[in-house]
Amino acid sequence: MKRYIRVYLTLIRLNLSALIVYPANFYNSLIATVAWSFFSLYSIVLLTTGVRAAFGMTRGEILLLNGVYGILIAIFHVLFSYNFARFSSVIHKGELDGVLLKPIDAQFLLSFWMFGWVSISRIVISVVYVAVLVKQLGIAISFLDYILFFVLGACAILVLYSIWYIVITLTIWFTRVSNLVELMFNITGIARYPRAMFGQSAQVLPLLLFPILLMINTPARVYLHTVGAIDGIMLVGFACLFFVISRKFWRFALRFYTSASS
Repeated sequence: MKRYIRVYLTLIRLNLSALIVYPANFYNSLIATVAWSFFSLYSIVLLTTGVRAAFGMTRGEILLLNGVYGILIAIFHVLFSYNFARFSSVIHKGELDGVLLKPIDAQFLLSFWMFGWVSISRIVISVVYVAVLVKQLGIAISFLDYILFFVLGACAILVLYSIWYIVITLTIWFTRVSNLVELMFNITGIARYPRAMFGQSAQVLPLLLFPILLMINTPARVYLHTVGAIDGIMLVGFACLFFVISRKFWRFALRFYTSASS
């Protein structure tokens, strides 16, 4: 474990060095990221203008749900999304050979090779947004609520990571299907809306739609003091289940990988 931590800290420093080398690219990316973050949060504000309640939630609760989505998806962007974006390229160009030959877990390297420093701004904006909403709604948050939110938030990110990794692993067979990333972004975007909005659809697609809706709705309900024990247990269970599946499916897929040298 210590070796993996040292490797990850080294990768973070290398990513920061690469960012500093090209300052113009950094500023352009930062401006685009901040603008997109504001648009993502403010779009729900505009959509709910004049709406007092919908799908069993008040307007303030819907906005808070969107803010929690902003925090968790921003953390996901910082840790994983850049790596998934380059996944197809790594396999298509035969660079996976070098990853598999390194004396460290290949899934770890592919998942953490890049660190999204620019996306940290999205976390900051979303945290401020949620803090303002909590104050306006007059919600009292205890230390236990923060701990529970951290645990369920971590499980939510693990669910999201695992589902993404399972889908992206398909590029082992279909190396040019790079638009899988765009597809997953669109599917993940539904998590910002109340679960009741989708009615019976969440039960029709239980292996994909329901876990995605659960992963954001459950941590958000911690702040609203409406989270149920069943939802919490289900989220933890989905996190463990999907992570195990992602590991096993990755190892299964590697049996069909044809290296660049073969």
